[in-house]
Amino acid sequence: MPSFVPIAPVLGAFLITVGQDLDDGRDWAWALVGFGLCLAAGALMWLRESGVRTWRAASELEAGRLYVAMKDALQPVAELIAAMPAKTKRQREAEAEKVATQATGALTLLLKDVDRLRAVVYQLQDSGDMTAVAYHGRADTPSPFLKATPRGDLALKMVSDGKDWFEKDTSAATNQAYAGSGAGYQTYISAAIRSDTDGFGMVTVDAPNPGDLVETDRQIVLLVADLLAIAFAEADRT
Repeated sequence: MPSFVPIAPVLGAFLITVGQDLDDGRDWAWALVGFGLCLAAGALMWLRESGVRTWRAASELEAGRLYVAMKDALQPVAELIAAMPAKTKRQREAEAEKVATQATGALTLLLKDVDRLRAVVYQLQDSGDMTAVAYHGRADTPSPFLKATPRGDLALKMVSDGKDWFEKDTSAATNQAYAGSGAGYQTYISAAIRSDTDGFGMVTVDAPNPGDLVETDRQIVLLVADLLAIAFAEADRT
């Protein structure tokens, strides 16, 4: 269709000219076809331009809404982090847990259109395991990540490497370890909470229905993971 639009007016004008040069009854047929092509091309051009304007307006409106949602959801997280440097180490550790709780709430707010979403913040423990320190959303208790298990070792390596993972459908996971625990969810996004030198844990969001999470959601999870890394690094500071 797009390739037709530029040539249609030229073709239409040509057919009108041909029609005018014919002496029999075909002249009006040619002319009408040519006139119709011109009208069709004009209508398509108008629709395309109108569609572009509508798309741009919708994109700007959606961007504005996302900005407001991000500000409302993440400002409390940022405020908690900003207050941490002036506190003692014990206070900073307590504040980091508050940041984790606030972050899970922020994720459920930002991804409110995802059916029965759950957001979880995991923290590395001295034992080497990784356990949940905060979660919000669907009322399924998060399972810990235990070292020396396929699922646990995969998650711990992701934290060590500072990576993330988006599994759109756990039933189609290429590696059984990537299928997760499968406890109440079939899609998830996980991101390491890590500074330049240290790993602190992981933040995840999951949902029961495959396909409910999208790439934009992954970018939001990565942003929250970066904020949590700042908070946990500040709490870890001596």
